[in-house]
Amino acid sequence: MTLESIYYIGQTIAVVVIVLTLFAILYQGWQTNRIARSDMTRASWIETGQTHYSLVDSPEKADFMQRALFGEAALTEAEKLRFGNLMGLAIGTHEGAHMLLQRGLIEHAAYRRSEGITRLYMQSPRVRKWWRTRREYSYDPKFRALIDKVADECEAARLIESKPQETRS
Repeated sequence: MTLESIYYIGQTIAVVVIVLTLFAILYQGWQTNRIARSDMTRASWIETGQTHYSLVDSPEKADFMQRALFGEAALTEAEKLRFGNLMGLAIGTHEGAHMLLQRGLIEHAAYRRSEGITRLYMQSPRVRKWWRTRREYSYDPKFRALIDKVADECEAARLIESKPQETRS
């Protein structure tokens, strides 16, 4: 075996090692991405749960949310401010999950949880009214279109339910 042959064998081995190293780095990056996505999904689930539980975690808060969401009586100015901020927090949590999903950083199940909670809130006429007045402020256009669709679906369902039974058949 000549010195030149040994040199080419050495070069070939070096190239193979470099290629294998690149594949190992790619695999490690893929694993790191999966771990990060898992962590973001877990964090989203926890944050969503904590955020929405904090809205009703005392008898006074639960009573207020019940009145604000489904009561017929007008809210005081202070209650309107409180309600608006609570809905901003609730819908903002959903928007955060939406953005993470768009970037592929959370699982669909975590996003669907936020979307499901928003659908529950949108069943309230007061929430839909709040959304129509606040939707232009700081919300991503794609997210705004999504929530508009949910609000429209809830409004259509309310109109169907409010029709007399004879006309629905």
